[in-house]
Amino acid sequence: MTGDTISELLKPLVGKSGTIFMVVHQTGQVGFTTAENKKLTGVEIMPDGLVRIERENGWAVIDPGGVVAVVWSGDTDHSPGQFL
Repeated sequence: MTGDTISELLKPLVGKSGTIFMVVHQTGQVGFTTAENKKLTGVEIMPDGLVRIERENGWAVIDPGGVVAVVWSGDTDHSPGQFL
């Protein structure tokens, strides 16, 4: 997957509550919750092509080349579990 694709998928989720999962090649499922006190605040493609995902209480940098799927669930009461 490309950084542009991940950015386009995540930017509409800025400020929303829910759970975001990414399936990463040879790693498995990686996820994080966005809630009232942990909202997604930004998504940026860095000059080196990595994607920086920012929340109110932290950030993560992801190599988009290993991402094979992105899932979002707006249901904050239940985890989607094995969604894929």
